[in-house]
Amino acid sequence: MKILISGAGAIGGCVGVLLKNAGLDVRIMCHSEKTKSIIEEKGFYLHGAKGERHADFVCYLDSAVPDEKFDIIMIATKYLAMKEAAEKTIGLLKDDGVMIGMQNGICSDELAEIAGRSRTVGCMIGFGATRNDVNDVTMTSLGEFYVGMADNSHPPILDKVRDILGKVLPTKTTDNITARQYSKLIINSCINAVAAISGQTLGVILDDGRARSLFLKIAREGMYVAKAMGLKVPKYGALLDYNLLMLGDNKIYNSLCKGVVLLVGKSKYSSVKPSTLQSLERGEKTEIDIFNGYFSRMGKKYNVKTPVNDLLYTMIKQIESGERPITPDNLEEFRGLI
Repeated sequence: MKILISGAGAIGGCVGVLLKNAGLDVRIMCHSEKTKSIIEEKGFYLHGAKGERHADFVCYLDSAVPDEKFDIIMIATKYLAMKEAAEKTIGLLKDDGVMIGMQNGICSDELAEIAGRSRTVGCMIGFGATRNDVNDVTMTSLGEFYVGMADNSHPPILDKVRDILGKVLPTKTTDNITARQYSKLIINSCINAVAAISGQTLGVILDDGRARSLFLKIAREGMYVAKAMGLKVPKYGALLDYNLLMLGDNKIYNSLCKGVVLLVGKSKYSSVKPSTLQSLERGEKTEIDIFNGYFSRMGKKYNVKTPVNDLLYTMIKQIESGERPITPDNLEEFRGLI
């Protein structure tokens, strides 16, 4: 099968190198001539949880798409670039092929507007990664994939996608990919938002009582929204059972935070800065719209109050625009809410 990855950043780079090392035909779609030249000349480097790896790739520019067709197109760009990347590559997808959204959020409906629901695969990405350079990434933690069709069907190609991604990490299929993505969305929203407003790494914020209390409130609001949506959220891995948050016991955050500590503690990369903080420090727009912003939007839609996620969303937008500094003092503004 021929595979095209559009957006070879942290996630796409890790997946691309590991699939190429497994012997698959993988190509990369680049946004700039500089990136294309570097990858074609030097290849792509992967470090971290899967060891030291290297792979060479055939690359294309998204402004000069090739006269080829692909069985699978993985859109691994940031959320803000997802639709444009899909529009530029949809003509390269075979009639019986699928487009996979590799974002850390719930984006399948938007991708399906371009590819069609019967050709759109949602993916829950259970590993962590960071980009060091245009052709250099580090896999910061291991995990698993879940894949499912946007229309909740189960065609044969979904099993092929499972088997292919299984060469990267253990992969399972699901008939409700949104629920699986929501499970990851909660932990992503906790870690990314708190690190982004405070400027602290995972190891530091997990030692901060204010941050741990904030985790609890973010997750609880997310679960109340899920309940209003009629969404049954599964555990994230074997550690985090969000349904316990619905019991109303304030002590339950100890269990939640213990799970996060164990989750992060499995990796020697607890000093890594989450992606939202990295984006802010580079002066880039973040993906907060599909993290805490998602809870805020769905809360308004289903008449569920989400004051903590609303304030986090506002703060990060203010940091993006230069109106607010990144500082641990930002955590103090939540004292009346947690």
